[in-house]
Amino acid sequence: MASAHGHEPWLADLCAGWRRRQDWVLQQQIACARIAAPTGNEGTRAAHVQQALAMLAGLSVSRDRSGNVCAVVTPTSRPSSVDDAAPIVCLAHLDTVYVSDDAVEVVRDGSRVCCPGIGDNGRGLAALLVLADTLHAPETRARLRRPVHLVATVGEEGEGNLLGARTWFDDAAVRGLRPSAAIAIDGPGDESIVHHAIGSLRLRITMRGSGGHPWVHAGAPNPIHALGAFIGIADRLGDGTRRQRTVTITRMHGGDSLTGIPQQAWVDLDARSPSAAGLARLRQELEHAAYAVARDATCHDPSRPLTVEVAVLGSRPAGALESESPLVQAAVRATQTVGRKPRSASASTDANVPLARGIPAIAIGAGGIGGGAHTRDEWYDDAHGSAGIERVLHLVLGLALALADVRPRATR
Repeated sequence: MASAHGHEPWLADLCAGWRRRQDWVLQQQIACARIAAPTGNEGTRAAHVQQALAMLAGLSVSRDRSGNVCAVVTPTSRPSSVDDAAPIVCLAHLDTVYVSDDAVEVVRDGSRVCCPGIGDNGRGLAALLVLADTLHAPETRARLRRPVHLVATVGEEGEGNLLGARTWFDDAAVRGLRPSAAIAIDGPGDESIVHHAIGSLRLRITMRGSGGHPWVHAGAPNPIHALGAFIGIADRLGDGTRRQRTVTITRMHGGDSLTGIPQQAWVDLDARSPSAAGLARLRQELEHAAYAVARDATCHDPSRPLTVEVAVLGSRPAGALESESPLVQAAVRATQTVGRKPRSASASTDANVPLARGIPAIAIGAGGIGGGAHTRDEWYDDAHGSAGIERVLHLVLGLALALADVRPRATR
């Protein structure tokens, strides 16, 4: 991957300018996080981001059929070839796992801010606004060789099932638009480069039986008892230590009465693997276990069997980009440029979607440190947050200003 030759002094000055605006970036982050955006109800935050993009950069901003906020910055001059026109897409998700629709309380103490979603993904959205403000500036657009699409996506978390990313890449394919690279900007951090996309499968296992009175119908198959046995098996099927596959029981429910054998019960689970084949095998083993424990529970009384229903609540494709790939190497250089040590990482993000479709994609953080993600106690510290913003700028501008293509070469 070629560097943005001749642009280094200009880019260094640009980054220095953003260091002086570090608190402004944090204010944008807080403004986004303050607006509740539980998955499936991101509309208010999306409207805020849409307005901010339009006001900050004067961009033409739209909402697509899934609710994504979309903008594109095009080069001032006409690309010299079709390959040069292959765009870069930067994604930052709007939604949080916080379930309330109420305004979010924000507590700030200097560089430290506490509130749900402040890092995941208030930080990514702030970085998207920085990119918009930078890319649309006349001195930047004059240097661009590729269009850059900026997308604030819906449905990245949990049951959203990567809805926004799927929609954008589906619609892009219909238009004949194939990005040269995709970058998901997700949360804090300035060292990790996520180029291994962990696939996931969310299942609901439901068991139903005849139920009855605990004394009169003692011995009747009990869905909760059977699911208890299933949970033990499911836990053993996971292998969190080796990181080859994990199984987590996330929710459970059953029964209607304190004094009755339940007629039904269900558990939800999250299964993950770095490979599509591994995830398929894990699903097969989980379903086999569910049917096996149901049979065991009814073997002494076949007239009152437990039935099993397996429902897919969501799935995310797995994928990977080799460490030697041009996009990963560009991210490595950007990380080193801001004085950080690059670290290869695995995660489940919007980048899963393009990776599974053969489009080079990674996910990176946007600076600072944080903790407590996916809880009400989430926090973020911006003491050294500017390094992550600079890394994003070096990476995206390096790709957008350079001539080299980061797409994989066709094999003969």
